[in-house]
Amino acid sequence: MSAMRELVGAVGRRPGPGWSDLPSDLLESVLVRLPVPDRLRFPAVCTAWRSVAAASASQVHQAVDVPSPWLMLPFNQTARRQRRGAGDTFSKARFLSLSEGRTYDIPQPAPAVPDRLSVGSSPDGWLVTADAASELHLLNPLTGAQVQLPPPDTLPFVHASRDAVGRVVSYSIRCCFHEDENGDDAAVVVPPESFAPDRLRYELYEKAILVSAPRERQTGSWGGYAVMLICQPLSRLAIARAGDTRWTLLDTPSRRWVDAVRASSATGAGGRQLIYALDSAGRVDALDVDATPPTRVAVAPAACCCCSGRACSMSGTCSRYLVELSPGRLLQVHRLRAAAHARYRCEPRPERVEYTTVDAEIFEWTTDDGRWAPVDGKNGCVLAGRALFLGKNASLCVAVGGCCRSELKGNCVYFTDDGPWSHDRCREVAPDVGVLDLADGSYTPPRGAARDLLWKWPPPVWVFPSCARRLN
Repeated sequence: MSAMRELVGAVGRRPGPGWSDLPSDLLESVLVRLPVPDRLRFPAVCTAWRSVAAASASQVHQAVDVPSPWLMLPFNQTARRQRRGAGDTFSKARFLSLSEGRTYDIPQPAPAVPDRLSVGSSPDGWLVTADAASELHLLNPLTGAQVQLPPPDTLPFVHASRDAVGRVVSYSIRCCFHEDENGDDAAVVVPPESFAPDRLRYELYEKAILVSAPRERQTGSWGGYAVMLICQPLSRLAIARAGDTRWTLLDTPSRRWVDAVRASSATGAGGRQLIYALDSAGRVDALDVDATPPTRVAVAPAACCCCSGRACSMSGTCSRYLVELSPGRLLQVHRLRAAAHARYRCEPRPERVEYTTVDAEIFEWTTDDGRWAPVDGKNGCVLAGRALFLGKNASLCVAVGGCCRSELKGNCVYFTDDGPWSHDRCREVAPDVGVLDLADGSYTPPRGAARDLLWKWPPPVWVFPSCARRLN
């Protein structure tokens, strides 16, 4: 029985005043701690509860942690063909609630969900998706709220070719770079490469990070947001803010960036939000993207790895992630992959599996020694019973336990496939998704997801569901 049914049933059995007479502050305190499905049902109880839910949705509850994660699942292609006549199959996305082990089909706005590729997911509940024209949108899959971001050809190295009516028929990417980090050597120019509109997204977008979440204005429009993009070629950084019509490329020459996270408390001058960014060598910088011009300060040097130098940073067998455990306390996680059958025997459609995640190396930044110290993940001390969530999502360490997270397991890495992607690979290769137990190195698929993971498109992504509609 759900928490919602238990609450309503208990109040409904009392003599005298009913559930509509409960104090609003008590109801709000209960609401923000309910699992997401029960939060969606909450307003249907009565008018008083609906008013509390509407007021709560516009507020930011700092005391409540990151929501219990969901997994956005691939589509069952056979079911889609069978149900196309119903008219609504293409407008719904399918999510697996890890805490409940059950799935939910939730209606989504256009563009059609099967046409979207998720390249970012924030703890605020927002996805960053690329549609069939490689246009980017911010999407809250629970509320259906959506914000369009600047087009890809506003990046300085992307050019769009258009037909007579202005429709994009192809994109090309031009590349010019310096091999020397300081840019003192001669520039190397790579000939442009052309892509169909729906193929650009696989080549251009590495990862999107939500710097600040959208806030709904009284007029119904959205403002206050900022998105950072790690984009190819050369894994450069770009940013777009509310009201921008173009992407702004940040000046970080000869640095290949692989991950970035919002600093939880550290702020720049004037209380501005800082971003910690991780490059392919394992170095971390703090970026103040709202400064004029944006500033960048070195925080930590490179971290060692079981792989070697450039081979590690350029290889698909080792991916690096940056996690902030607590204010200023940074972890660097190296996710190690091996050939598909080097370790596990039980996999869906084995001939379509390329590799699997087999281990994770963790390093903690220690300010006393000024270095990255290797952490023994088996004893669970550094995670302290929490779980890591890695993939195209914001790299997070999430607390386990409690009424909404009883099925999550501590000292584990929950991972989704984050590339390298291509049009063919996303549709033909089984995604690398699962749960890695750091204590014994064992692998399991997410509970309740094994059948859905037989399908491949779109690639699964972690979602941190939120009903909040923050107001300016």
